[in-house]
Amino acid sequence: MDRRIISDDYTEIGHELIETEPELNELKESGLTIIFLASEDEKKKAGKLIFGQCEKVSEKYKWGIPCDFTITVFEPNVEDFTDDQIRILLFHELLHIGFNENSGEPYVKPHDLEDFKVIIDRYGTHWSEVNE
Repeated sequence: MDRRIISDDYTEIGHELIETEPELNELKESGLTIIFLASEDEKKKAGKLIFGQCEKVSEKYKWGIPCDFTITVFEPNVEDFTDDQIRILLFHELLHIGFNENSGEPYVKPHDLEDFKVIIDRYGTHWSEVNE
């Protein structure tokens, strides 16, 4: 069972990132609503841990999920992350929100090295590794 709750901590960090990161200016100006969630569930894909996930809420579900996007952090997978790593993760997930060049419609951008160059340039490719 997928158990997700709204996270005040992730919401605060997410809104701060939207306000301060130049790469998120288009998102800031868009007026989109984003709900930041914490999941008690572990998530894996192809044997790899998934730390976070950005999803566009379809029109079909907006009656019950009153937002444009959700960003979920899978807490069992990030339990050893530092506060800085959580910030980087949320920044990464926010970078997934893109806008169609022609229509301006928002969508979830797939992973693309060029699009996420800012993460690699600032934090390196191993930002998510936990130092013990």
